[in-house]
Amino acid sequence: MRSRTMTITIALGLIVMFLTSLTLVQAGNIVLSNNAGDGNAVWVIEGEQTLVMNGFDLNSRNLALPLTLDAITISVNKAVPGASVDALIYADADGGSPSNATLLSRQSVQINSTGSVRIALPNAVTVNAPVIWVGFYLPIGFEFNSDTSGASVLTYWAWTPGATFDVNSLANAQVLGPSDGTSPVNINLGGIARISAEVTQANGATTPSTTPVGSTVGSVPEVNVSSRDVPIGVQMVAQSSGDLSVLSKYRDCGELLFYDSEDIRITGEGRFELHCRADVGAFSPGVIENYDQVPDEIPSFNRHGYLYDIFGTGSFLSGSSAEQLVVPVTHCIRPEQADLNTAVLGIAYGAPRAWHLLPSVRYGEVICAEMTHQGFLSYFVPRTGNEATLNANLYFSGTPRLIDSDGNRVGNEVRCGFAHVLQYSVHNEGFEPTPPTTVRVQDFHVRTGTIARSNEYDLGPVPPGGTLTINIDNYVAPSVYYNEAHRMVFTIDPGNRANEANEGDNSISIDFLLTQSTQCVN
Repeated sequence: MRSRTMTITIALGLIVMFLTSLTLVQAGNIVLSNNAGDGNAVWVIEGEQTLVMNGFDLNSRNLALPLTLDAITISVNKAVPGASVDALIYADADGGSPSNATLLSRQSVQINSTGSVRIALPNAVTVNAPVIWVGFYLPIGFEFNSDTSGASVLTYWAWTPGATFDVNSLANAQVLGPSDGTSPVNINLGGIARISAEVTQANGATTPSTTPVGSTVGSVPEVNVSSRDVPIGVQMVAQSSGDLSVLSKYRDCGELLFYDSEDIRITGEGRFELHCRADVGAFSPGVIENYDQVPDEIPSFNRHGYLYDIFGTGSFLSGSSAEQLVVPVTHCIRPEQADLNTAVLGIAYGAPRAWHLLPSVRYGEVICAEMTHQGFLSYFVPRTGNEATLNANLYFSGTPRLIDSDGNRVGNEVRCGFAHVLQYSVHNEGFEPTPPTTVRVQDFHVRTGTIARSNEYDLGPVPPGGTLTINIDNYVAPSVYYNEAHRMVFTIDPGNRANEANEGDNSISIDFLLTQSTQCVN
């Protein structure tokens, strides 16, 4: 974590802890805020997902318990589109360190805007403790604002290096402490995070806000946190870690993929089995069929991790369908740590196969979804548009071939100096078109390594998931080193005009015997 602006450290005694501003808005609604002044410092979450939270002493504010808390707000400098953010509220019975605080509310939300972002809770929280902690479990790359005055002991940080932690208990965090420069956090905020809460006293005259969720309150965007529907392309976080012990592993698909065998045994009445293979090669569909359901803030996706092929045996099909399972079967993938906050699952089926993103929920370290069809299974992460590599990958589909004047494919003997049609196909595994580039074709004499012929041909843009078949007329075979072995080497994009996710699969070769003819040169 780092500050992007100069911050001023103000050393205040602990006696002022929680004795900061209290503002009234509307009749009976109270905003709890620890902030003062207009100064801002920007802080960036780096390394791992991190909880940032503010503590509020309700007794020092002369607020009678119980209270109803119905919204919290954070000042955002830069959001991470598509990433899940946990909005968290804890009750602290004794003050001091919140390590023993009790979780009151956990809401998984999407924050895609900047400025003051207000999270309206779908179910208001009743507070009976003298101290509450309000915070956000933020993804890597998220930027929030703090003020530049006040006691930094009012803002606590919590994280586990290189991993996530179970936010149901703050004691699960390996690092927990105030942001006043002391160990173990060792961060001096020089102020207080701009995180606030809205409460209503039990004897107040005003009920919690009835503003429709998803609307705007003044200039503050309000975030929809309804969990009734899991949106497509957006990861939601379960309110509990879930019992993952019920999940099984496939015999041939490693340690990162799990499925719920109880879906098959109980719901499916044991009528079928599912199997998995992970050796399906480089091919992957490049079209997301339900992309129109993805939020506008997400420009596209990268597919990460393994490509699994899930298939059934027994009575596994629904009705006359060739791929739909008779009952959905929950599958979970453990993604790379860097992808944990944004990964969603997708399946590919149909003819030709196309991807369908699934409603995806995170339980601890795994991402789960109900697999409805047999087919390919993998996970995806949203792109921000600033990635160094293009979300595309070019490779040869099938083996290049030479075709003679009668339209027949030439075997492994090619006549010296004769003209042919050279045919090859290039596929784009990805979700963006590639820029125009070239394909280089070189003929090597195997014994000496001499280049007998070298040509470069134009290759137009290849659409996402598409394949271009190229026919080169009048490709003339070499006329030297006849009656010896030759090797044709085909290379896509030799000048690296297209930035690809994988540059290591751009070449293919075919071997043949160059036979003697009247066109040979001695």
